[in-house]
Amino acid sequence: MLATARPRGHHHRISPRLPVPDVPRATAEPVIVLGMHRSGTSMLATLLADAGLFLGHKVQPGHQEAEFFQHLNMYVLAESSADWDRPAGVATMLADERARRYLVDYLAMSVNSPRAISFLGSRRYLRHRSLGTLEIPWGWKDPRTTLTFPLWLDVFPRAKVIHVTRHGVDVARSLQLRYDKSIDAYVDRYRHRKGLYRFIARRHHLTTGLRVASLDDGLDLWDDYVRAAHAAVTSLGDRAIEFRYEDFLEDPDPVMHRLLDFCNVAVAPDRSWSEQVQSTRAFAYRQDPELVAVAERHGERLAGHGYSV
Repeated sequence: MLATARPRGHHHRISPRLPVPDVPRATAEPVIVLGMHRSGTSMLATLLADAGLFLGHKVQPGHQEAEFFQHLNMYVLAESSADWDRPAGVATMLADERARRYLVDYLAMSVNSPRAISFLGSRRYLRHRSLGTLEIPWGWKDPRTTLTFPLWLDVFPRAKVIHVTRHGVDVARSLQLRYDKSIDAYVDRYRHRKGLYRFIARRHHLTTGLRVASLDDGLDLWDDYVRAAHAAVTSLGDRAIEFRYEDFLEDPDPVMHRLLDFCNVAVAPDRSWSEQVQSTRAFAYRQDPELVAVAERHGERLAGHGYSV
């Protein structure tokens, strides 16, 4: 028997558009630390975690970044054709209602899924089963959240925010130094294994963005992050705290007591953190005439975020 011929022009069946499911609303109140890379967020997160704020079971050593939220934020950036150093695509994604609802639904599903054991650890997971109803003081820190925050606020509408800023030139220089170190190691690895790549494809990628190789571009990126974080702070009112890294280094105790009260973490009223911070890290750019010149060149932009030259 001959097969029935398909009518011309109907070689592919088009599936009907599926409705986007409603976004779940979590009742938890996470504290989300926002801020540009190299702005003191790691220092702050470490101090908060030591004082009792739960920031995750499996975290990146030295940075207190939970791998669970790192991976989710990386996924969102990839879906937005963006990266941590090229965030423009995120705004495009947020403006597309269907894309935004899909990503929010995926994030909400993820925090309520067995995958959350990566963040909670086995004991907490067996007790709570989800981040959505977690009742202990908790939160997370990942600078990428500064870009993806509107999605997370849809998932956790009762979230709180802590935003720490640092002088843009110090941030740009720190990023540049990290890039220089990273690119040298990356090229050295390639040279040592060059013969091997004749037979297998190279799979490693440069983890530090090319954009921050330039101080001017690094300042542009700093401006993007600070604007995004400040918008989040403004939208949340008294559910957000914003402060300068330099002010914190000068006198950390009153800031830490205020932050821990904000996070609902009990701490002794006479506890001090002065010996755990390095006050000399404030305004480090002032020791380098070339960096001072960069600050003067970007004086208007710095002043817009509260920093004079």
